[in-house]
Amino acid sequence: MKLNKVLVTVALLLIFSVSGCGSLEEAVQEAKKVVPGDWEVIHTEQVQNEATIVFYINNDELGAGLFQKDAFGWKWLGTEGGSLVTYPKGLSWRYSDLGDKSAKFYLYYGFVEEPKISSIEVKTTWGEAVKATIVQSGEYSLWYAMISKAQVPSVDADITGYSEKGDVLYLFSQPKQGTVTK
Repeated sequence: MKLNKVLVTVALLLIFSVSGCGSLEEAVQEAKKVVPGDWEVIHTEQVQNEATIVFYINNDELGAGLFQKDAFGWKWLGTEGGSLVTYPKGLSWRYSDLGDKSAKFYLYYGFVEEPKISSIEVKTTWGEAVKATIVQSGEYSLWYAMISKAQVPSVDADITGYSEKGDVLYLFSQPKQGTVTK
């Protein structure tokens, strides 16, 4: 009898220690307690049935965090933030590997700074070309593109911003390894 009570108590403690929050909003509020700074959510995007990426501004820096829902509720799988690549002018961007073994996403994201840019494409070194999503969120024009696997180094991808007419208004393209330059 005593053993059953101990097992039940241990099981309950284990459940409570790994349980998540009842809603995504609650999970975001709990994550704010862990990530230092004054951050504001500017966009959320459901990326799978039970996974959502939250884009936020923290101390003037753009970040992205992944939240996943399981049987215990919403839990935070981590975040990445920091300085954006701001050269050349027109777009700013960064790359993140978000998640863990249960949910993994490879993400380019940033701000559209040139108002004439109406579409963005990310092309990886293995030839995958992904059209980015652009969203207006208050004063921010945010863009993001998910690729199928890790791009290492992240600066080897080509990022192109186009006008409505298809003119290139932004191009980030580094010389690739093995490429001979004259």
